[in-house]
Amino acid sequence: MTVTTADGRTRSVVRPAATGLALPAAAAVAAIAAFLLVHDALIDDAHITMSYGRNLGLHLHWGLIPDEVANSATSPLNVLLLGAITAVVRDGVVAVGVLFVASIVVATVWLRTLARQLELSRWFPVLAVGLLLVNPLMLSTVGLEPYLCAALVAGLLRYGTADRPVAFGLVGGLAVLARPDLGVLVAGIALVLPGVRRRLLRTAAVALAVVLPWCVFSWFALGSAVPDTLVIKAGSARWGGHEFWTGPLLYYGYMPRAALMAFLPALAGVLVLLVVLVSRVRARWVPWQHAAAAVGLGGIAHYGVYGLLHTSPYHWYFTPLIICGILSAAIAVAALRGWRAMAPVIFGVLLVGGSLAVDLGHGLPWKRAVIETNWASAAQYERIGKDIAAAMPGATIESPGEIGTIAYYCECPIVDQFSDRGRVIAVLNEKEKNAGWLVRFLIRLNYANLDRSERPRPVDARLVYQSALLPDGPLQWEARHWAEPVPGRLVLERTPNS
Repeated sequence: MTVTTADGRTRSVVRPAATGLALPAAAAVAAIAAFLLVHDALIDDAHITMSYGRNLGLHLHWGLIPDEVANSATSPLNVLLLGAITAVVRDGVVAVGVLFVASIVVATVWLRTLARQLELSRWFPVLAVGLLLVNPLMLSTVGLEPYLCAALVAGLLRYGTADRPVAFGLVGGLAVLARPDLGVLVAGIALVLPGVRRRLLRTAAVALAVVLPWCVFSWFALGSAVPDTLVIKAGSARWGGHEFWTGPLLYYGYMPRAALMAFLPALAGVLVLLVVLVSRVRARWVPWQHAAAAVGLGGIAHYGVYGLLHTSPYHWYFTPLIICGILSAAIAVAALRGWRAMAPVIFGVLLVGGSLAVDLGHGLPWKRAVIETNWASAAQYERIGKDIAAAMPGATIESPGEIGTIAYYCECPIVDQFSDRGRVIAVLNEKEKNAGWLVRFLIRLNYANLDRSERPRPVDARLVYQSALLPDGPLQWEARHWAEPVPGRLVLERTPNS
């Protein structure tokens, strides 16, 4: 293979085939171990994605519940991949595990190639993937798309630093399908890497060729080109006085050790970016500095856009910043030689060890994610879903605000704005009323093919959270919110028309 050296020259390197398999195999084993640790603690939004994947894989239906078409899956690519895997393995949790392991292996392969291209230490992919695998916040998102996104960001760096704009555009398009907001990150990386920037039109054309077919299909078949979650969650309320900008402080207040280990890589990435930017004043960047700056700036740009949109600080929204921080810091550490590398390497080892201590200290296996914001555990929601299916078969139930795990195990019509398009329309109307002319225009364009006459589906009962402890009953279940000191209950209340 051909690699680019630090001074810009190219040379050929031959690697034994057996050696090439050892690192991906080790990464797969580590990923399997990580999945076994967290598989009982998948968060509610992960089960939303799993429900979409199961409905697609087993019934060719795009929606959270079998009865309704919806477009609330933020990551079409994640759903498509989970649907394909579920069609084979016939189980949503197993499908999540397969995709998780595959994402780690792909990231490892691309990062190993990146190390050769930039003449980084051979330990670079081990450090980067190790930090991704033990990060408490990242592990608390398994089932969602962050690890898939991490693999795609690795691909962007691998092809962008190799001056391959077509391949970069292909991976960039997949990244946008993995999360539409990753377009900000892709653009940031593209503008910093000179080999991509010089051929920006070609790169953009390839990326659009990947993205547009799905957007056109979604616009006509699902009623919107961009998923409903962009409208639902933009401009959401503060949590405990915090919005997105100060979200890390919110989590630090409730779970300090886990939050510290989760966000330290992001801080390290910011520091690396500052050092690299300062070095630009004195000399031209070498290739590893371009890569570290590109991914660092991409992560910060994504964080900034989310802050400007005033989104609530859901913990998985911080994963692009953490992913980019990990990769930027790992590139810088792997580029150093001799005594200068000692302090950063020691810091990296301590960060891995501290994160691993948090992960393993949370239980084996986890019963709840280390960092999460759910009203109940996955096991509690699973029991509720199965009990509702037995007690009120076929009934339409209004969710208590979290719908994924209940819907996955109930396999019945659980409705809210994520599953019932009639409820999304009410949100759209409210957003349009309070928006400026440009936002109003974009909303109307995105939903030009949506039937706005659809009304919310009538419900037979509602799941309601009550903070007071009530006597045990057949349709009452204990639930402990992540920020509440004492448990409350979820109560199923029948509506008058049921």
